Amino acid sequence: MNLVKKTNTYYLLFLMLLFPVMIAVDYFLIQYLVNNEVEDILLQEEERIQFHLDKEGVLPASNYLFFTASEAAPHQVPGQFKDTLVYEAYAEKHIPYKTYTFAARINAQPFSIVLKHTLLEINELIWLLFLSTSLIILLLGLGLYYINRKIYTWAWTPFFKNLTMLKQYDLTKKNEIYLQSSNINEFEELNQVIATLMDHAKRDFQNLKEFNENISHEIQTPLAIIRNKVVALMESKNLDEKELQRVDSVYHEVNKLSKIGKSLTLISRIENQEFQRLDQVQVHVLIENILNNMEEIIAFKALAVALQLTPVTMECDHILADILFTNFIKNAVQHNTEGGTIQISLTQDRFEITNTGDTTEVTSEKLFQRFHRGGNAQESLGLGLAINQKICEIYGFTVEYDQTNQKHRFSLVFKNQP
Repeated sequence: MNLVKKTNTYYLLFLMLLFPVMIAVDYFLIQYLVNNEVEDILLQEEERIQFHLDKEGVLPASNYLFFTASEAAPHQVPGQFKDTLVYEAYAEKHIPYKTYTFAARINAQPFSIVLKHTLLEINELIWLLFLSTSLIILLLGLGLYYINRKIYTWAWTPFFKNLTMLKQYDLTKKNEIYLQSSNINEFEELNQVIATLMDHAKRDFQNLKEFNENISHEIQTPLAIIRNKVVALMESKNLDEKELQRVDSVYHEVNKLSKIGKSLTLISRIENQEFQRLDQVQVHVLIENILNNMEEIIAFKALAVALQLTPVTMECDHILADILFTNFIKNAVQHNTEGGTIQISLTQDRFEITNTGDTTEVTSEKLFQRFHRGGNAQESLGLGLAINQKICEIYGFTVEYDQTNQKHRFSLVFKNQP
């Protein structure tokens, strides 16, 4: 949910909760004020009547006079307001009135005088004020909603344009990005922070790339020298058997170090998106070529290979495609048992490879992490599947792994392919 929808939702919920309360308070407040006004009118009429009685001793004419009654037969309790219905013949219905009873003396005789004021027009006024106030509140809520949307469109347009540019920005292309300015201080401050962070990111990316290139190049030369020296020692006849074993161990570790350096450099290059070329790769042909290159080791381990290949063409970098499928097939060969089987299936949307092998307790999540190995093969570096995971992230592929009855299956689900 975006910001404007979330904000308007909270506004709407607030108004939905507040509106009934405001309507009820508004209605009773108006009713109280109007009734209070009617009572004031009747009290003022009482004062006028008392004034004339005290001065003239005669009950004056009054539009509010209801009836009078002597104290010998009191009709109502003096000094009391009351709402009542009075039948009016001209209207042929009962009409609501508010009455007020007070005590007075006419010619020294105590009387109860009852004044009345119609409430019919007052009730209509209450409802009119109530409806008009409700309409104003509703219009106010709609106005706030409309203004909020306009402010959102006007104020947030530079932000969303900058957000779109940031989403499309590619650090590897070294393109400059120009953020749209805004007259809102917070957005301008955000633009400055983003520009600073992007400068740092570009410098760090360039430094890291140069470091990887340098370390990849420079480390291979001393490793090659060490390897040649070790080979010369192995060919020497002056070493006994124990010394030869030690030299042989050094030779294998040097080879492993060289492979680790190349693999980590490859992972770094993949993460830096240096492989952006799109080739039309014929996957079925690529798989057959990989199997032909591994023919000797497959024959050495007496592995039975079953193929079910459908012609599939995929858009990706040919080098990465070769690495991806080579690692899967190499993993199936390397961790297989002697005399085991390999089953390879290829369809338009999926590649599956199943091999026999010892049961492993490594979880599928850890299997694709760096330096985690699914078996005990000494020549395995634990980087092949990590490289595959990085390649799959580039092209939106999904890798699945499961094992049942000492059979290991990797499934590669293709996505975003034509």
